[in-house]
Amino acid sequence: MTNNSNVTSTNKRDAEQILEQFLTFMLEKDMDKWISLWDEHAVFEFPFALPNFPEKIEGKANIYEYIKDFPEKINLFRFTTPQIHHILNSNILVAEFKCEGQVVHTGLSYKQTYISVIKINNGKISHYKDYWNPLVAIESFGGNMTDFLNNSHTLNQ
Repeated sequence: MTNNSNVTSTNKRDAEQILEQFLTFMLEKDMDKWISLWDEHAVFEFPFALPNFPEKIEGKANIYEYIKDFPEKINLFRFTTPQIHHILNSNILVAEFKCEGQVVHTGLSYKQTYISVIKINNGKISHYKDYWNPLVAIESFGGNMTDFLNNSHTLNQ
């Protein structure tokens, strides 16, 4: 068992603040600020990725290419206050939260539930595992994910 004695309540507060900024910058549609929260060698994973969607994106530049057009596709209105669970003696937290928004192209409601496993190193997100429900996305995009797949979402990682 690894003992990370350098993990303190300050680290936990810092991690919570990073998550708060993550959600705030998404609502503000400021993807430049959002990507500034990530480490250069970060990994963004989607265990429930749809076909033709990446399951893993490696590197800050690739993550930005993937996410930069997100606000043009889904207009997010709000996130619930995350329920945060800290992993003992680590720099990992698990966050449960929901969002509400609207798909720009279809006008349909987007209400997603997330469970995210987030690793923070040196004040930056180094690994983000995003558990979301792809069925919600399919329904909100009117059963056709082609619009979402256009442009940056077809990275072959």
